[in-house]
Amino acid sequence: MMRRSNALEALIAGLRGCPTDRADWQAVIALANHTLLTPDLFSSLLLAGQTDRLPRDVREYLRFVHDCNRERNLRLQAQLGEAVGALNRRGIVPLLLKGAVPLFLSPAGRVPSRMTSDLDLAVEPAEEGPARACLEELGYVEVAGARGMARQQDAGMLEVRPSRANGFEPPKLVQQDGLLANIPPAQSRALHWMEHDLVKEGDYWRGRIDLRHLHDLAQLAQSDDVDWTALQASVSDQGARNAFDTQLLTLRHFFGTRIPANCAQRPLVRFQHWRRVFTARHPIIGAPMRLAGNLAWGIWRFSRADGLARRGPSDVARRIARKFLGGRTKI
Repeated sequence: MMRRSNALEALIAGLRGCPTDRADWQAVIALANHTLLTPDLFSSLLLAGQTDRLPRDVREYLRFVHDCNRERNLRLQAQLGEAVGALNRRGIVPLLLKGAVPLFLSPAGRVPSRMTSDLDLAVEPAEEGPARACLEELGYVEVAGARGMARQQDAGMLEVRPSRANGFEPPKLVQQDGLLANIPPAQSRALHWMEHDLVKEGDYWRGRIDLRHLHDLAQLAQSDDVDWTALQASVSDQGARNAFDTQLLTLRHFFGTRIPANCAQRPLVRFQHWRRVFTARHPIIGAPMRLAGNLAWGIWRFSRADGLARRGPSDVARRIARKFLGGRTKI
């Protein structure tokens, strides 16, 4: 248990560019691999000029993973450019989401160190059919059992979904290397990550932390002027507001991000923050709390699932297993 706690603290310190002298690097690397943060760890230490403090074998391993991820991201960047270009020629300007945004905004040949699993695009609902047809002409086919389209030669899947208004800031039209795409402002991207993890994936109830997305938020706060107070005001539902403030407390706890002082005013928010951090550091002792959270979230989630009553038992069982066994990169 102490090994997991120490590894987490050492990983956070490395992501902040300050490696600890007595880190158990085997445990740190295992946790970094689990949370998909190994390339970011090396990049942070490299930018801080701290890689010479690492043991040689650790430095070489981190560099190897970083370089492999860079080659993959270059392929994803080229794949994204091809898809956006084809859509533009059809008069479609896609909205880029999550990891597709930094890949698009980076100059050709330069990519972020972030590990990206796939490419997420959104289009107007009326354009979804033409967009899929356009991608099929490029050789993409629907992947059975997954929400995405793929080709054998590509590094990742491409997911196209209908766009929806999030009630916050509208996207900005950006031209990059002759390509046009809509890019959500930093605050909208932050809100999307938080809603996805805490509400859709149930991390708030289940006591989980997506450390990679938390690191994304910390980097977003450093590079862009994110108005957390305005984001708070945009969340009207009290349950979602509690989840939002809990995430901000966790963001400050691990990465020192400046957040509104009122985030810590409600006892429920402070308790939820403590529960998430405790179970992340002590997964065995914290297992009963996480189990209780999983059950509470599962009951709430599936009692409100649209059309659940019309689905067969096997489909319900499969959906439950996918939800409870998912999130393997979270802590």
